[in-house]
Amino acid sequence: MMRRRGDLPPTPPQPWSELIPADSFYARIAKWRDVLVNDEDYASLYKDSPKGRPSIPPSMVVLAMLLEYHDDCSDFEAEQRMRFDLRWKHALGLGLEDGGFDATVLCRFRRKLLDRGLERSLFERLVGAAREAGLIAKDATQLLDSSHILGAAGARDTYTLIRGAVRKLLRSLGYAPTRRAELGDRLWWYIDPAAPEKPEIDWSGPEERAAHLKGIVSDAREALSLVEGAEGSVSPASSEAAALLEKIVSDDVEEGPPPPPKRKGRPPNKKDEQAERPASGERDASPADNGDNGPRLRRGVAKDRVLSVVDPGMRVGHKSKRQAWAGYKVHIVEEPESELITEVGARPANEYDADAAPDLLRRQKESVGLRPKELLCDGAYGSADVRAELKKLGVEVVAKLRPLTDSKHFRKDEFSVDLRANGGEGSVTCPVGVTTTDFRMARDGHYRPVKLFRFPREVCGGCDLKELCLGGPGGRAKNPVRLPPGRQVQMHYHEEVLQRARAEQRTAEQKKALRERLRPRAKVERKISEVLRLHGLRRGRYFGEQKTDLQAVMTASMVNAKRLFTLSEDDDKLAKALREELAA
Repeated sequence: MMRRRGDLPPTPPQPWSELIPADSFYARIAKWRDVLVNDEDYASLYKDSPKGRPSIPPSMVVLAMLLEYHDDCSDFEAEQRMRFDLRWKHALGLGLEDGGFDATVLCRFRRKLLDRGLERSLFERLVGAAREAGLIAKDATQLLDSSHILGAAGARDTYTLIRGAVRKLLRSLGYAPTRRAELGDRLWWYIDPAAPEKPEIDWSGPEERAAHLKGIVSDAREALSLVEGAEGSVSPASSEAAALLEKIVSDDVEEGPPPPPKRKGRPPNKKDEQAERPASGERDASPADNGDNGPRLRRGVAKDRVLSVVDPGMRVGHKSKRQAWAGYKVHIVEEPESELITEVGARPANEYDADAAPDLLRRQKESVGLRPKELLCDGAYGSADVRAELKKLGVEVVAKLRPLTDSKHFRKDEFSVDLRANGGEGSVTCPVGVTTTDFRMARDGHYRPVKLFRFPREVCGGCDLKELCLGGPGGRAKNPVRLPPGRQVQMHYHEEVLQRARAEQRTAEQKKALRERLRPRAKVERKISEVLRLHGLRRGRYFGEQKTDLQAVMTASMVNAKRLFTLSEDDDKLAKALREELAA
């Protein structure tokens, strides 16, 4: 049964409470705790029955979580602070001899929040109260930016990943020391408590590494066959572990004859290849020649490669070509006038920033009823797809267009595109004034139909600026398959949106005006620095995207509470309005 804060006996005034500074977060929590968190918001987490031991009031657990994220401490440390820290006792309304509650209460409460989808309850409650109190206008301009969260798990190599995935699958199938006779010696090694975590081989020798890889891949297939043999009795955990093992092996391991080295341009002539091929007695030995088509590490890195067995959601993200991290990415939306966070979410690290923006704005509209007229963000969110998608929601994206990177040749933005010419079919004019209306339909990277405009080969071949447009005599490739045709310019699926954005950023005056318009973006960068550096969101506490998102949401709720306390400190009218909204 759920016990509410009102069911607890009132705590008498403590003489030491005067030692807590009135402007501290702890004193402000104590001042607002009666309305900040509502017990009824979490009633669905408890059984509606008079039987059983009364619970810890959920409002007290949530307040303890806010203090935990504010001080960036663990569950165990939170338990100790409730017992010994006078600041925490004052914030939670505990007496000097009151020890609070056990750390496991926090862990179980988080699990219940995620199971019932209530992890955003407090965040939406605070944003909704701020909106009703007049701090946030429904269509106010908002800011959007992102940063990285380091994963709580460690990134592992392929050998460790496969061994760990096999071990996880066997344990999910229920294999234990009591079922030793049901497993062969090789598979038993993975769950044998006395076996070493890492096999003792010469890791500097390529032959031994190859032999070890071959053995663990064979063990992986044997473990997967156990799942196939128990079709009807496989648990969801076993199915998930089997899918994880299959993905790791398919992403990191390849078999069969080694692929030939990649060669750009024209394929080699068969006659030349036969002439250069040595006689059968002079051939160099290679794995393919010796019939060794066994498993080997795959060349390159899979786009969605798994990094950890304990946290399969971790991915590699890139800030630049040289800066990378393993973990997740957090997106934060802020209203610049009140400096309150209006939306927050953790996403995969390898996801493009632009892909997250529509989901964030859509969820914000559904949860707290906000729909900004303008969204100020950096170039990562300013793609044509995002501009078109958010335009449907009535949101204008204000962001710089990312510059095209080809500095050796004429870029697409140096061509003049008229989408209404030629009866609405469009035309493209090159930098020297040649116009073409000839196009064919093609597919972009998302397999959407787009127009590909082509300039005549004879016109481009006689142009004085050919090398700046097409490259050298053979084109841009060193060994072209065929001589380059005339210049081709591919349209974007949302080319009209792209052209409109470019037209607003073409002149020096327009660029200066855009910089002035984007000046408030510095506020969201400061807010990101606060939640990541001051309150520990830079490093993930938990495994999985769902729990990392809970950490981000609870940290944002705590930061919003701090901001509301500050705004209402010297404004009695605002404080009264906020208290009424929170108490409603």
